[in-house]
Amino acid sequence: MDTGSWLGNLTDPFVSIVYEDTFVRTDTIDDCLDPVWLPWSHRAFILNIGHASSQIFLAVFDFDAGFDDHDLIGRVSIDVTNMRPDTEYLLSYNLYPSARIMGREIQGKINFRLRLEIPDERKLALSALEPPLPTYVNVKRGKDFRVVRQTCLGKYDVEKYSINTLKS
Repeated sequence: MDTGSWLGNLTDPFVSIVYEDTFVRTDTIDDCLDPVWLPWSHRAFILNIGHASSQIFLAVFDFDAGFDDHDLIGRVSIDVTNMRPDTEYLLSYNLYPSARIMGREIQGKINFRLRLEIPDERKLALSALEPPLPTYVNVKRGKDFRVVRQTCLGKYDVEKYSINTLKS
């Protein structure tokens, strides 16, 4: 991962996860460029499936305690439609600040474990026949809102008119 080398201060990473209407995040690990979340830390989550085609969005941020926003290191979106239930996957993805910008550079790598437990596979398959309902993620603070937005859309707002958007 990229360092936040300001007077020897390293990155304080945490992972943000957005799935449908759920936002969760791991514990923050202080001053670490290659973090591993230990078993007693907040690192595992149960995400309920509402629609078969929903994607999981993961992003790694550098924690900032002050009024500044947390700095996005990189993000990835995971399509779970081709994954089998009751199978444990060990996944590894390169992290990029945005999915849609040309000339992007790898900001790091994330490794994680994923397991799908689907009690009613028929119900999940039938959900794919209908378009997904709009979902809304509610958070209490503006700082968390910006984390959710960058986790889902990336660092750059490609809907905003700018010279960088036109060049990409």
